[in-house]
Amino acid sequence: MKKKVLAFMLAAMMTAGLTACGGNGGSNLAGTDSPSAASGQSEAADSGSSEAADAAAGDLYFEELQHLIVAFPTWTGAPADTEMVTEKVNEILREKYNIEVEFQISDSGSYKQNMTLALSSGEQIDVLSTLFSSYSNMVNQGYLMDLEEDELLQTYGQGIIDVLGQEYIDACRVGGVLYGLTNTRDYAAGRGCIAVGTEYLDAVGYEAPADAGEIIKITEDELNDIFAKLHAQYPNLEVYRPAANDLVQQTMIDQIGGDNFGVLLGTSDDLKIINLFESDEYMNFCKRVYNWNQLGYISKDAAADTTNVGTLVKENVLMAYGTGGKPGSKVQESTGDGRDMTIFQTREDYISSSSISSYPWVMPITTANPKASMILLNELYTNPQLADLIIYGIEGVHYEITEDGFLDANAGSSPDTYSTLNWLYPNQFASTVLVGNTADLWERTETFNNEAIKSPALGFAFDSTKIATELTSVTNVYEEYQKSLEYGFVDPEVGIPEMLEKMNNAGLQKIIDEKQAQLDAWAAAR
Repeated sequence: MKKKVLAFMLAAMMTAGLTACGGNGGSNLAGTDSPSAASGQSEAADSGSSEAADAAAGDLYFEELQHLIVAFPTWTGAPADTEMVTEKVNEILREKYNIEVEFQISDSGSYKQNMTLALSSGEQIDVLSTLFSSYSNMVNQGYLMDLEEDELLQTYGQGIIDVLGQEYIDACRVGGVLYGLTNTRDYAAGRGCIAVGTEYLDAVGYEAPADAGEIIKITEDELNDIFAKLHAQYPNLEVYRPAANDLVQQTMIDQIGGDNFGVLLGTSDDLKIINLFESDEYMNFCKRVYNWNQLGYISKDAAADTTNVGTLVKENVLMAYGTGGKPGSKVQESTGDGRDMTIFQTREDYISSSSISSYPWVMPITTANPKASMILLNELYTNPQLADLIIYGIEGVHYEITEDGFLDANAGSSPDTYSTLNWLYPNQFASTVLVGNTADLWERTETFNNEAIKSPALGFAFDSTKIATELTSVTNVYEEYQKSLEYGFVDPEVGIPEMLEKMNNAGLQKIIDEKQAQLDAWAAAR
């Protein structure tokens, strides 16, 4: 059934608002009712030999070893056993293609800076994720290859085309040029979701409704009441830790172009770009966090402390944080935090205009070998064995496969020494479903995507070339104020007008006008 997920998702989303597409959107993933997409890493040697022989007989096996560098972020940087996992990955890739990879893994806070420095200095990076580093900015800086140059994708990425389908591929075009490829995931996100340690809720007497699912819908007043009880019961623990992406996760905004400088409101069906920083949505968001800070729910060091929230929860320092809701999110957060987490939701499920193209995988112009890089990307999208390896590590060491075929990331001889972000991987639908979920997780993800509120601009891609200078200037102003306002350290009635004045002087309105002009032209052409 898994092989039909992307095709079904695509068809339903097209009906809801995307332009029509061809019928080649199906996936070539191994179809099975089992939660295990991979046949098990223990079979690598047996299955890899015949595959390598087939590849070597064609033109995909390189005479000289190709060393490729793959960059992506995690919350905390490179896991302890990255080198061990990399070698297992390379055993597969060397035998099949005579390719080996080197993973450059940064923590979420430093990834953007690291990528900017590397690409601006011409360092070799062959494949990278644009999460945290702005896809549009990389395009504007000229850092990225056209993936269809010399028919690279069509010649060496047919598996990617089969997995994604043409419409999802086209969603990542900028000015008609394909610079990136989306990853398979939950394109919708449950907005207003908060993860809270279940044991703390039990201690304050919280009882979930009898009909509650894995995500519990509550009001903001109910959330405030829960936080007040947690603070009273555990005055020495941090109740809530804000994060840089809270603004998107906790509100109903649609980041046109992947930034906050001219947005759509998810509560409206029109295509009117608004100034977010003049809106009630932003003021109310900042007031809520400011109130929590004044009540002592947020650590005084929150703005400067770069420790991942999962680590803080594991260390019994933090009780709650913001997250994105989706099928499997309870298991995902509980697995990452090392304790059972309860997920609350105060807003709606939403698919933004850039959900599909918000952080695609790309090939920089500094790649050593475009052909080898595309072959590698194709393998990442189509090989279940690599999916489990790169996401979860080595079977028996970092995880175990249960008798009924689920992946237990808290088992194995050393489960705490390796894990990456499963939702960031090029094709997480190729990976084995985590224990605690149902085997139909990817089918439930399809339903989740189909039933979410969809942006009226779904599929629109903003080209920021004309306002690149203003975008840089306004971004600098925003970064000056973001944490102080969005972590609750400055009264928003004072801080927002001050920031807004500087943004306007830096060219904010020009950015908004350009977004509106492109959006109007896109709507007229549909």
